[in-house]
Parts: sequence; C-alpha cells; structure tokens
Amino acid sequence: MPYGQVETLLTIQAENLGAVVDPTVEAATIDIERLSTDVKRATRVFVCDSKPPTLQLLAQLAEPMASTEGLAIIVSEGAKTDAHLQKLKEKISRVGRPAESGGEETQYETSLLSPGSKMFIGTAEPDPLFGLWDSRVSACLDWIGNARRAATLAAREYEPSPFEKTESYKAVEEMAKRFPEASFVDVVPRGGKIRSVLQDAPFDAVRNGFLTASLSQARASVVGAGGAGYDDTLSGSLRSAWSSVGSAKSGGDLLIVGECADGLGSKALEMVASGRIDPARKVPTGYVEGIEEVAYLEELKSEYEVMLLSGLPELYAKSRIGFRTARGSEEALAKLLSKLGRNAKLNVITRSSESRVSGS
Repeated sequence: MPYGQVETLLTIQAENLGAVVDPTVEAATIDIERLSTDVKRATRVFVCDSKPPTLQLLAQLAEPMASTEGLAIIVSEGAKTDAHLQKLKEKISRVGRPAESGGEETQYETSLLSPGSKMFIGTAEPDPLFGLWDSRVSACLDWIGNARRAATLAAREYEPSPFEKTESYKAVEEMAKRFPEASFVDVVPRGGKIRSVLQDAPFDAVRNGFLTASLSQARASVVGAGGAGYDDTLSGSLRSAWSSVGSAKSGGDLLIVGECADGLGSKALEMVASGRIDPARKVPTGYVEGIEEVAYLEELKSEYEVMLLSGLPELYAKSRIGFRTARGSEEALAKLLSKLGRNAKLNVITRSSESRVSGS
C-alpha cells in the first residue's frame, strides 16, 4: 500500500480478506499534441500541485514549455516541483496568494487577472467539501486570498460530500470565471500515474474518470490515502479517506494509512492538537482555515472506530486527535483482528484518492 514515497506491506490471511480495490495503471489518454500547442500559445502556466501525475504531465510538456519565449511558469508555494523541473528552472517563479484581509473580500494575485492566455495544471482527487479538488479549486485556493473562507462559508452544512458538486465548488467555480483566457487541465490518476488528461472538462466528466466500485460492507476497512502528494499531511489523508469509508459498516473499524510526513496540514487541526479547539464540542462559528475538517474528524469518530497508521507523534494522533495508533502495519492488523475476532473480514482500498467506493 502506498505510504509517502515508499510502500508499507499489509499481510492479510485469505480468511480475513474481503474485497480489494487496488487501482492499477492503465494506458493513458493524452492529446499531447493539442496540449503542446496550447502551451506554446500561453503566457503563463500555473502548476497547482506536486502530485506524481501532475509532474509526469509536466515532464511530457517540458520541451514545448522550454522553447516558448516569454512563458512564465508559476508554481504554488506548497508544491514540491524543483527536482522535477530543472530544465525549466529559469522560467519558474513561486507565487503565493495575497495576504488575507480581516474581512471576507477575495483578493486575486495580479497574474490571474492580467491579459494573456493561462493554463492551470493539476491532478484531481475526491474531496468532502468541494466534491472534487481539481485545478479550478487549486487555482483559487493557491492564488486568491480568502478563497477558502468564501468556499467554506458557502457550504450549507459540513456533511462530507465526495464526488458531489457542492455549493463550495460552485463558489470557487465562479471565482475562476474571472480569469481571462484561462484553460484548466485536470489529470485523472490511476495507480499513481496518468489515466487521462481532461481540458476544460465539466465537473461530471472529471468525476466519471475515477475508478468506481460497490462493495459488500465489512466490519472493518483499511483505507490508504494514496501515497506521496496525497498523504503528506493528516488533513490530506482524512480528506482522501472520505471517498471510501462507506466500505465499512457503521460502527465498524477503519484503519487509515497515511504517512503525514509534513504534519497536520491545516490551522484548524493544529488548534485541535494544541488544545485550542475541543473537537467534541460544537464547531466554532468563527472561521479558521480548515474548520470543516474538525467537523469531518468528529463525524468520522462518531461513525467508526478509527486507527491511524502514520508518522505523526502519538501525542497528536492519539492523545489530541483521538485516534487509535499503531507503530506498523503488522501491529495495526493484529489490533484490528484482536478486537474483531480472527475470522473478521477486512475490505482494502489501497488508493482512496483515486477511488469512488460505495458500500451495500
């Protein structure tokens, strides 16, 4: 199962193994000639993330980007792309969103609204707030001040809704319409690599590119966030897990596998870990970045017994966040089977970030 930059081994006996959803690499569908032509017309290419499929696509577009005079490549502050884009380093600049004001006004980074053709490139993944986290969502959250606040406040409720076009998604979609001459390129992954590349596709078209599976619910499920680019933080791991939690029965057990090498990942989760937010109480009405994740955290714990296999200190994961923990996959599985019984069935979803799983 993917775990950060490496893999962790799950050894499950045949009598304990339920259904397995393991997205495998498929032949990629890419109109690279068209994309190369559009890149050569662009004045700016915005790199929205550093997920492996995004970097793979950029590698295929490196030659036309390198040969296009006047092209600027703008990378979001959090994306780790330096080692992969050495040929383009003279064109690259790191640009973050404007400083957020005390109010709710959205503030656009100047290059978003300036004249000239723009291309936004990112890898799509399921998300409980937006339904899909695609290049439109990334563009707004990476380069518009107060965008996440506006999107969160647009939500009518914090019910997790992966793969549904939510009010929060519609809010960022409206923001993105202000970008002149903008083109949005979404990579749909499979097995950690490119499955398809969609340009200016509607929400439903991107959603339909994900692997879909319906499973008989088991008493427990092992859910992997998807490895590097998806499980870098606890925030990312939790958001990815929501597309697969239905594979376990209500009241059952979940083992979430995510390295979380970069820590908690949102201000709200940091406040939970430091004791400034009590997740067991009603979510504060005041906005904190990532506040919806506190609601998701509590809903997850109310529906399931959750164990986390990660690199987070136990002080955070167990004492403050409230998850059970394990020091390795062998210990995690032993704890699950000890609790559920030696004949219990476990469903396994290796890459929840690439999967659309429902239970029956």
